[in-house]
Amino acid sequence: MAAFPGIIALGMMLIITNDGIDLAAGSLVGFSSVVCAMLGHPGQTLLIVPIFMAPLTGLLSGLITGFLVTVPKIPPFIATLGMLSVTKGTAMIISHGLPIGDIRPEIVYLGSARIAGFLPVPILIFIILIIVTHVLMSRTKLGKKIYAIGGNEQAARVCGVNVRNVRILVYMIEGFLVAVSGILLTGRIASGAAINGTGYELDAIAACVIGGVSMSGGSGRVMGVIFGVFIMGVLQNGLDLMGVDPNLQQVFKGAIIIAAVVVDNVRKTSKD
Repeated sequence: MAAFPGIIALGMMLIITNDGIDLAAGSLVGFSSVVCAMLGHPGQTLLIVPIFMAPLTGLLSGLITGFLVTVPKIPPFIATLGMLSVTKGTAMIISHGLPIGDIRPEIVYLGSARIAGFLPVPILIFIILIIVTHVLMSRTKLGKKIYAIGGNEQAARVCGVNVRNVRILVYMIEGFLVAVSGILLTGRIASGAAINGTGYELDAIAACVIGGVSMSGGSGRVMGVIFGVFIMGVLQNGLDLMGVDPNLQQVFKGAIIIAAVVVDNVRKTSKD
C-alpha cells in the first residue's frame, strides 16, 4: 500500500527541502515496528503504551540525527547512514532477528480496517497527514524557515532564523512520521520485524524527486510529492503484476531517482 512509504515521503520532503537527506527511514520503520509489536501484545499493557512508545522512538531518533547534523556538523548522508545501522542493529538485537506476532486487535485495525467498508484506515491517516503537512509548509512560519534554509542557509541565518533548531525539528518530524508508518505497517501484517520497511527510504526519496522536490533544497510542494507517491505506487503494482524480480525492481527505482535528479539539475542550470 502506497500510504506507508507515502507518509515517510511527507517527512522526507521537509528534510530534502531543508537541504538534507535521511537514509535511515526504512530501518527506523523496522525499529518502531518492533517496539510497537513488543509492547502491543493483548493484555500486556494499555493500548496507549505501544501507540506512545513507537512514535517516541522516532522522535528520539530524529533528535539524535538532527543533533549529529547540526552540532558536530556531520554531513546528513553520513549521519543518517550511521543511524541506519544503529536502528536496524538495535531492532535485530531486541527482537532476536525474528518477527513478533500476537498483536492487539486495535493495532491490526489501524493497519488493515476500512472506514465505511471502502476507505482503508492507513489511507485516511495519510490524507490527514497530507493536509497537516501542506498547512505546515504553506501557512506557518516554520514552513517558510524550512524553505529559507534550504534555499540559502547563510541568508536565513542573517535574517535571524535559528538554523540548528529548525533542522533538528525537521528530523524529529520525519522520525515521528516514520514511526506512524511503522505502527500502521505492524497492524497491516499483524507482526513487527526489523526488516519491515526495508527500502522505504528509497521509495520516499524517489517520490520526492519525481514530485519536483529539488535535491539541493529550497523548493518542493506537498502535492508534487503526492504525485510522486502515486507514480511510484503504480510502478510498483505494475512490476509486481508483470512478475518482475524484486531485485530488478530496485534497479528500476534507482534509475528513476538518478533520472529525476538529472532532470532537476538540468532545469536548475537552464534557469541560471
